[in-house]
Amino acid sequence: MSGAAARQSVRRVWSVARKELRQLMRDQLTLGFVVGVPIVQLLLFGYAINQDIRRVPTAVIDQAQTETSRRLVGQLEATQTFDVVRRAGSEYEGRTLLAAGDVQAVVMIPAEFTRNYFRGRGAEVSILVDATDPTLARAVQASINGFEAHLNSRQQPFSLGAAGAMRSPSERGSFFTEPELIHQLQWRFTVLTYYNPELRTPVYVVPALLGVILTTTMILMTALSIVRERERGTFEFLIGTPVRRFELMLGKISPYVGIGAVQIVIVLLTGLLLFRVPMTGSLVDLAVASLLFIGANLTLGLVISSVTTNQLQATQLSFFFFLPSVLLSGFMFPFDAMPRPAQWLGELLPLTHYARLVRGILLRGTGLVEMPGEAVALLLFLLATLALATRLFKKRLG
Repeated sequence: MSGAAARQSVRRVWSVARKELRQLMRDQLTLGFVVGVPIVQLLLFGYAINQDIRRVPTAVIDQAQTETSRRLVGQLEATQTFDVVRRAGSEYEGRTLLAAGDVQAVVMIPAEFTRNYFRGRGAEVSILVDATDPTLARAVQASINGFEAHLNSRQQPFSLGAAGAMRSPSERGSFFTEPELIHQLQWRFTVLTYYNPELRTPVYVVPALLGVILTTTMILMTALSIVRERERGTFEFLIGTPVRRFELMLGKISPYVGIGAVQIVIVLLTGLLLFRVPMTGSLVDLAVASLLFIGANLTLGLVISSVTTNQLQATQLSFFFFLPSVLLSGFMFPFDAMPRPAQWLGELLPLTHYARLVRGILLRGTGLVEMPGEAVALLLFLLATLALATRLFKKRLG
């Protein structure tokens, strides 16, 4: 190839590249996706994602009600692993809070705690942990092991005289006429793992994976369905039919409710047969929660389809919503380990609430009545996106 021909080829390539660049600059959604996704990924992975377990919501059952027991609770909080958010009066109340997901750990201090401690019998404390999240349960166990070793290493032996009076080694004198019994103050902590005693990761992952699968398919398929109609030119035909706008929206998303139901059955059977995921709760509650979640995702898909003009844009916007949903919902990383701003953002995502619901229903046997906040959050998201989709849909039709 001669030099002139090579220069002409370079000019032609540059012309095509310049044309493509201009089209890209005019496509604001694609340009925003190119710039926004790296920023969002950097913030999510670098700031919001944290594997260090801190401030686990904890309930305390202090049946001793002594200075020693209260000091122990304060020392547990000082470890920054526990955050005492509730006070329970009985073991039953503590288990109820744990089952409902209001707390993830329960510290039980028995009535004879202080008496046993000073009599040298050992001060026993039980800690109930929601082990549906194995990472959290292991972190609590490791923290308690270190805390117990630290406390016992600081204890000093004491002397119990004939009269039962306690004396430290520095306080003992020659006036003791009877043999003294030397005791060592000991702390003993027992961590009891509930709902997943084997700490198997699939038990934690598979129920929430149901929500991830529904999020992916429901949003993307709905958004692409309507955009595809526009690209093929058949959307105007639908508008010309005597079908009302609301009926058109409802008819477009109805088949995907059935698809979502099929996916739920597949995931549940696979989880039961291959991963031995327990199903202790009501399937009716699971069906209601899943219906709310599917509806929330479908209406969000309608919103995306109303603000995009082609399938590429719809796919990009769906992925832009999907990434924070997976990372901030507690599906992959412990929700309570994330910084507060990340938790606030996560509370706005339907997958966060559905993951709590499905884990509570399947693993802890909790019903929707015990978790009303999560169901209400899904319902509010569904209504808000439905109203927005209706408004944008009418605007596009008009």
